[in-house]
Amino acid sequence: MDEIVPFVLGAVLGALIWTFTSGRMRLALSVGAVLVSGFAATMLSGEYLESWVYLLLDFGEAAIGLAIGMFIARRVQSSRASQRLRSPTETKAHR
Repeated sequence: MDEIVPFVLGAVLGALIWTFTSGRMRLALSVGAVLVSGFAATMLSGEYLESWVYLLLDFGEAAIGLAIGMFIARRVQSSRASQRLRSPTETKAHR
């Protein structure tokens, strides 16, 4: 169960970062999100007491979650944009 926490946290942060930032800020926040998510998951689960190698594993899980969250947010934004372009405007319907 502890292995899903960095993944879900990374996915949520990835979606938020993709939605609300761009450019260099997106890159900086992405790196920070992976580091914070992985570190928090390792500390909160107590895995660091066994070995610090778990920190690296949690970083990887958070990075995968972040990438998936960004991918989903990108797909949602692009589908919304294409729907707006295809739908007729209200002004044309009233003429």
